[in-house]
Amino acid sequence: MTSILTKLTLFAVPILLLFLTAIAGYAYSQIRSLSLPIPSALALFTLFLPLITGITTRGAYGLVSRHRLNNEPYQLTIPLIGVIGFQLIYETVVATLALTHLVPPGSLLCGLDQQWLHLWRVKDGDAIRLIQDTLNCCGLNSVLDRSFPFTDPATCSKYFHRTQACMGAWRQAEQINAGLLLLVAVVVFIIKVLSIISLLTGTSLSESKWARHFKQIGNGTENSEEDNRAGVRRLIEERSGTVGEYHDEPSEEAVPRAIDAPADGQEQGPRVVPSPLTEGGREWRD
Repeated sequence: MTSILTKLTLFAVPILLLFLTAIAGYAYSQIRSLSLPIPSALALFTLFLPLITGITTRGAYGLVSRHRLNNEPYQLTIPLIGVIGFQLIYETVVATLALTHLVPPGSLLCGLDQQWLHLWRVKDGDAIRLIQDTLNCCGLNSVLDRSFPFTDPATCSKYFHRTQACMGAWRQAEQINAGLLLLVAVVVFIIKVLSIISLLTGTSLSESKWARHFKQIGNGTENSEEDNRAGVRRLIEERSGTVGEYHDEPSEEAVPRAIDAPADGQEQGPRVVPSPLTEGGREWRD
């Protein structure tokens, strides 16, 4: 059980950070492909956030481990405090910017309209067509509103047989991907806080109270068996201490024990039998 918990502790956090990196990568690809009005720099910063956190956390624990091996107390240095503070600010900024593209929904309409208008003015047909094909829609506010192909009148709805505008689905895509970026930043922040607490208290995750609690549950049967064996050993030692040592000659304390026989008629030890009186007791006469 202990080895299993140790392996989980060693691999859980790195696997979680890799999973968060994959989420940020997916959000980045969706932002690029759907031309969402979310800055690509924000998505990139979120993408590298779990990797930076994993490297710095691993380095901090390595420093602490070296000091523990040398039996030296470890204190937070100014460079380490600066790195931790910078990352906390970094995570806060990412979470705040991601939140602005998530709520409130009404404020997102202006950014989406400006983004679509920019694509329309530069005649970026590939970007608009990719949005329409992915979301199965035509135009922005209606199927005739600046749709692709760039014809007058608009022919997107006629050619592709679509009756839905892109504004609703496009706004939902912005909210979903901004929510993924916010999720990554929040989870990384929680991991960072737990790592700082563990670093300041001088205990690793495997030595924490909850880990010891699960270890005790897993080793409960084994500990109870060991306690039973220890109790039997103590009982044997106590009884062996009260038994008298063996002597070649019986001691004075052994005589009454030999005389006292059980009343059940079974011979369990030597008895004193008086000699019979002969000739009717005439030996006592002169």
